[in-house]
Amino acid sequence: MLPASSNITVRVGDPVSRDRQLEEATSLLREMATDCGILVTRIKYTTFSIALSTDVAYGLTREVDLL
Repeated sequence: MLPASSNITVRVGDPVSRDRQLEEATSLLREMATDCGILVTRIKYTTFSIALSTDVAYGLTREVDLL
């Protein structure tokens, strides 16, 4: 079962802060990932969802682009 706080939404203003914010979010979730991986989804150009996912193997990060 995944923790309730296993999803982070990141809204970015520029490419430099985007990379930093995404790295911070994945680092936070990596600490919580005990038996699953991390799914990073770009929803809009400036909006990303970072979540623990049982569809992603432990230790891996998968990226999905919905644009």
